Formats: sequence, structure tokens, C-alpha cells
Amino acid sequence: MKRTLPFDIVYEDRDIIVVYKKSGLLSIATDDGDMHNLYHYVREYVNRKKQKIFIVHRLDKSTSGIMIFAKNMEVKKMLQSCFEDRTVIRKYEAVVKEPLPFTYQKKVVQYLAYDHRSGKVFVTKNPKIGEEAITYVQAKNEVKMGTALDIDIKTGRQNQIRIALHSLGLTLIGDKKYAGDDNDRMMLNAYQLDFPEYLKMREHHFKIKTFWLK
Repeated sequence: MKRTLPFDIVYEDRDIIVVYKKSGLLSIATDDGDMHNLYHYVREYVNRKKQKIFIVHRLDKSTSGIMIFAKNMEVKKMLQSCFEDRTVIRKYEAVVKEPLPFTYQKKVVQYLAYDHRSGKVFVTKNPKIGEEAITYVQAKNEVKMGTALDIDIKTGRQNQIRIALHSLGLTLIGDKKYAGDDNDRMMLNAYQLDFPEYLKMREHHFKIKTFWLK
């Protein structure tokens, strides 16, 4: 990786830039105009090269991992269509406190909605209120603090993985909001993005070294 502060560049060409977002950093500014966010820092970087960036997707503030930005509107629309059509592969790793057998596999299908009063996402049975969220969870290996999971999401809803794990009765380490765990770092990391080969891109597959998966 090329090193730069306050983010790492995983890959870059004239159309896209793929970067690593640290845990605790917003993907983009909230309504209060906080400039301490990934979009702001990446925009500053590309502006120095007389380029622009367009946000394609987001990660939760507490989630670390790779994000892709487009450098023109055409590429932005192309990439966003993959997320909307569910043709992009998004892989995450997580650590939960519970010991799980390596045969543990779950598919979680839920409808999620946002409660503005509590600031939390909740599960609803009403598809008119919530958005569908599909999460695949698989136990991979034992780690010092519990079990490392490999997670694949087909949708990208706010707090989707955290809600899915909580619904399964699993404690995501560092998830204060839903699991009540006060570890300093939430152990959820987006480690892979794969786009269809038919897209007109120089590179389609992006992956970083995992922290907890073996």
C-alpha cells in the first residue's frame, strides 16, 4: 500500500481511488459539518492533482475497511449500479465473543428501519417500513477474544452486520450500540470488494490483508 495520512491508498488510477478507512472515522460529513471524515481527506488529496471524487458507498463510523471513490460521474453511476443490482461482492471479517464451531453458518434476512429518536436501526416485519438486508455469516477460526467470522452482505444497509449478529445472539466485540460491548475498537473490517469483470475498469478486485481471519 502507498502510505499517506490519514488514510491508506489501496489502489488508484485515473477513474477510481480505493482507500482504507480507519475505525472511528466518518465516511462523509454528518449534518453538523464535521470535516473530520474520509471523503474530505480524500477530496483534498485528489484536488491537489486537479481531480474530483464522488462517493459511491459508505461504511459505518466504527467499521474499518476499504472504500471505493469514483473520479467522474460516469464511473460513479456505473459502480453504484453494481451496488444496487447486488453484483458487487463485499466481504467483512468480525470477531464475536462466543465460541462457535467451524461448521457454524447462517443466512440472515431482515427488514431494517431507522429510529430517529433513538439513533438506532431496528428490525421490522413490515417491508413497507424497512429495507431488505441479507447477510451471510460463517465461523472461520478461533482467536484470543472469541471467534473470527467471515461475512458476506448482499445489501448495504446502515448497521446491517451489527444488527444481524445481534439477532443471532452474538456479541460483536466493540459494538457499544447494539451489543453493549465496551472494547475500544469495534472488530468489524471490510476487507474485500469485487466488481464484475464486464465493467470497463482497469482493476476489478480489491482486497487487503485480514486482521483476524486465517
